[in-house]
Amino acid sequence: MRQARWAAGPLAAVLSVSCGGVPERAAEPAAPSPPPAPRLAGGIPLGPGLVLTLLPNLPGVDGEDVPELARKEVEVLEIGKGTLRLRWTGRVRVEKAESARRREDWVRARANAPRGATPEPTIPAIYETREVHGTLFFPDFGAATELLLPGLWPEGNATIPKSTALWIPENALAELKGGGRASVPLAASAPSLREPAATFLRRAIEAAAKAPAGRPGLWTAGPETAFLVQVDGEDVAVAALGARDWFASYAILDGGGPPLVLSALPLAASPAPDTPQPPSLLRSLLGYRIAEITRSKAEK
Repeated sequence: MRQARWAAGPLAAVLSVSCGGVPERAAEPAAPSPPPAPRLAGGIPLGPGLVLTLLPNLPGVDGEDVPELARKEVEVLEIGKGTLRLRWTGRVRVEKAESARRREDWVRARANAPRGATPEPTIPAIYETREVHGTLFFPDFGAATELLLPGLWPEGNATIPKSTALWIPENALAELKGGGRASVPLAASAPSLREPAATFLRRAIEAAAKAPAGRPGLWTAGPETAFLVQVDGEDVAVAALGARDWFASYAILDGGGPPLVLSALPLAASPAPDTPQPPSLLRSLLGYRIAEITRSKAEK
């Protein structure tokens, strides 16, 4: 009977249409799943020449759609005994000085124009792209526990004590894996940090500390996962451990090099009702993920 039913399928469809029915549509084949990214071999050693490409956290924007202007390149310049020196570069879009002066003159002329005068046409702004960069020295990199998010990095030359940059201590990762918790405070107190993001973060940390269960420097471990990233031009998956605190969820490189914080994605909502929600502005100013890694030729 089953074979007869399938054999009569086309005729049944014709009769159904003639009688006002709607024929059943054949199920469309499912799209093939993309092949999994290969696993990384060799790890990601921390050494001079290591280059990381950071993308900001733009809620609702896919990683491939993040504008080139939003990217930040980070190069490790020097690793000393417990110290780190790196250089970061990026690009910003700013209004040209002549354009700003013309628009100021237009605003002034319009404000002083006699009543009833025909208003002058609006003068559009003219923008240019310029490079921004900074060279940062972390003298306590080997012993510090405070993580300085890249959204707070200042321009120019700066020395930032008592902080780490993008990496957390190896013992912190061991504590997360062994006991499920580790102390990794967010750095926000150095005087040279980028404003107004540093002030926003300090206020949020103070508010979190006043909450009944407030421990803003405490990270709790999450599930292990595979983090997709481009390494030396190839899409690969690296082993990562998830973690979170009151502010964000993190992905931490697990094995094959120092524990690099591959992403920090500020939470859209508080993890607990008694923890203050971070301002939405901080989610785009301080959130990031590493999209590309170029390992030092000497370390591959």
